[in-house]
Amino acid sequence: MEDIDRLLDEILIDAYGESEQLTAFEVAFEDTARLPFPARIVGTNIEVVKVEFEGDERRGLTAVCSNDGAIHRVALSDLTPGAVTMGTSQLLIAYRRWLGLPPLPEPEMAPAPESWTYQRVAHRTRGLSVPLALRPAGTWDPTEQYWGEDDEKAPLIEVIIAKGPRAEFEMEQVIPGLDKDDWDSDPIAEAADLHGAGYNREAAILLKKLIAQDERCIDAWVHLGNIAFDIKGPQAALLLYDRAVSIGEQTLPEGFNGALPRGLIDNRPFLRALHGLGLCAWRQRRWDEAETVFTNLVWIDGGSTSTALECLDAVRARQRWTRD
Repeated sequence: MEDIDRLLDEILIDAYGESEQLTAFEVAFEDTARLPFPARIVGTNIEVVKVEFEGDERRGLTAVCSNDGAIHRVALSDLTPGAVTMGTSQLLIAYRRWLGLPPLPEPEMAPAPESWTYQRVAHRTRGLSVPLALRPAGTWDPTEQYWGEDDEKAPLIEVIIAKGPRAEFEMEQVIPGLDKDDWDSDPIAEAADLHGAGYNREAAILLKKLIAQDERCIDAWVHLGNIAFDIKGPQAALLLYDRAVSIGEQTLPEGFNGALPRGLIDNRPFLRALHGLGLCAWRQRRWDEAETVFTNLVWIDGGSTSTALECLDAVRARQRWTRD
């Protein structure tokens, strides 16, 4: 693969001998890899929290792993990674190639025990060079969620509960320039505050700058959609929400039937994008499309479905949209 060869050249330039080259790989993982990332070793699920070179050329790179609070160190080449970002995946492939080992197969998503699958709803899909990563996060069990009293459960909720546990995932979130040690610097929150205060032009400028840095910033598209929805109406907002949904849908594999719970915060931009797209379809009385969007939301939102379910019920009843 030419991309991997190019990456190896970039990592190993001016690095001579195994020790220097392993140190160069350590720096590349520190600079580029998305940590922690999920992996397995001897059938055990772990998280890789750091990759380092401890000076032993025969051992190579060491993966510092966390499992149930315990820390272990194993050879990085002995791990089977789970769903990781494209940058992390390419580093792992490059390292294995440097070792003379074959690349590991892509992880497969186990089928869930139900027939429902996510229905794609984006109208316009412009391909991404690097889709967002989709990280396994365990199992979502509908019986562990609070759905209200037994006599209050909607029929669809009963169906979801009956289908049983499903795999849950967290979608990678991209916010260019965000310092994760200083969430007060969050540009998305700043743009939302500007919009709420009526400074829509300033908010839009900030959001467009984020998209120019990385178009995969779903929340920037969503908040631009919110501004357009408030000022110009659903037709203007539709294109923006649609792009946000398209970015997320390019991460979901065909036949996706897992959960993207709102409790995993990086899922929230995609869930907000779906909600916005559903509101546009509802307001324009495109009933079937709105029903599909809100049905998707009820299924994937993992126990935080009350708003989506209310919207779905109203759409099915052909009630006109009104702002609360």
